[in-house]
Amino acid sequence: MKKGIVLTLSLLSSTVFADPTVFGMELGKTTEEQFKTMYSATHTGTNKYSSGNMYSVPVGSINFEGLQDVTAIFGTDGKLLAVLTTLSKSKFEYLHGTLGKKYTLLNQKIPFVGDKSASYKNGLTKITLDAPHMSFEMSMNYIRDDLMKKFDQESQAENQKKKSNEASQL
Repeated sequence: MKKGIVLTLSLLSSTVFADPTVFGMELGKTTEEQFKTMYSATHTGTNKYSSGNMYSVPVGSINFEGLQDVTAIFGTDGKLLAVLTTLSKSKFEYLHGTLGKKYTLLNQKIPFVGDKSASYKNGLTKITLDAPHMSFEMSMNYIRDDLMKKFDQESQAENQKKKSNEASQL
């Protein structure tokens, strides 16, 4: 009986901590080498926050209507940390419904008029939808927590430095 409970808990815990897969790429697991065999992507530089490589994926190689831009960001260990996408804003309701069925909804802001947004959680990855009111485009981003934490830290440090520089001029 104890073995059955332990086995069940171990299976559930691995599911709970698994990260999502988007366009065939599993966050936290897909390596740059695996990625390069999947897509003929263009290297676009080194990410400021992860210090890993960034790639632009040709949207024609992904069969997803309304997709306009895809960027994959890797860490220094060569593992996928984020997939950033731009899509037609008309996809918001469809994506919100689909992601809501797969992942845990963290929050949503969907006014009749205005900016729409929603965020979800799966494992160590946060998925966000952002559709600005006065735009024809929206973003759908899958970002691992460690990259988001580094981004937040760097952004706060940059804001502090900016405020300090401005204060010194007064």
